[in-house]
This record gives sequence, C-alpha cells and structure tokens, in this order.
Amino acid sequence: MNQLKTLRKSRNISQAEVAAKLGIKPAAVSKYETGRVPLSEDSIEKLCRMLHVSADELLGLAAPSYPAAEKSTAMFSKVMGRIYPASVTMEDYLCTLLNTIAKQKKQMDQTIRNLHSCGIPTSTIARVTAIHEDEIRKLLGR
Repeated sequence: MNQLKTLRKSRNISQAEVAAKLGIKPAAVSKYETGRVPLSEDSIEKLCRMLHVSADELLGLAAPSYPAAEKSTAMFSKVMGRIYPASVTMEDYLCTLLNTIAKQKKQMDQTIRNLHSCGIPTSTIARVTAIHEDEIRKLLGR
C-alpha cells in the first residue's frame, strides 16, 4: 500500500493541503490514502515533489530515506512519458503496479458483493463505485 498518509502526517500536511496541490477534493485524498483509489501517474509525480520523496518511498516499494536524502533531485525517472521508481526496472515496477491493481480489484469486487448482500440496489452501488451497472450485474452473476 502507498505511504501517502504516513508521509503526509510526518510533515504536518493536511488532506486539504494535499487536495489543493493536486486539484482534487479532500475526500479523494482519503481514498488515495486507504488504497480505495490508485494514485495516478500525475498525482505520484506531484506528491513526490510535495513530500520530497522518491516514487519508491511513496508507493511503499522502498524504506523511507533520511532527511538529507529527501532533498535528492533524482526522485523519479521519466521514460516514454511514464513515471517509475529509479531504483527498480520498468518491468519490476509494472509487475508491482499490476499486482496492486489486481488486489484492489478483488477488494472492490468483494465490497460490491457485500453491498449487494446488504440489499443495496445495483444502481446505488454503481453510483457510489463509478462502475457501470452491467459490470456489477456480471460480477454478481445476474
């Protein structure tokens, strides 16, 4: 899981401040912190600059650096317009990212099943999760 909450709190930065820098609502920052919504490439880049950490540290792929190392200007690399941690290969990073996405998908699917079992209408689940009703019906086997 990403380290956004830990890094943000260690620097005494509020969710509202992060949201303002990213141009999003504070509730979205909460979703990033809990892993309900994956960080976008653009958000990773902005957060690395704001928090003075590498993408590795932000994504929980590397141990936090010491204060002197936090000022490093080589926080991340850009290759073909994509951001990835400088200390791992692109292939390793993509594998980690895909595994994270797969785990989040499983969690979302289970959440949808739980909501459905509680009697929440499919249309409401679709609105809350931003997943099309047809996809929800497929998941539920309807």
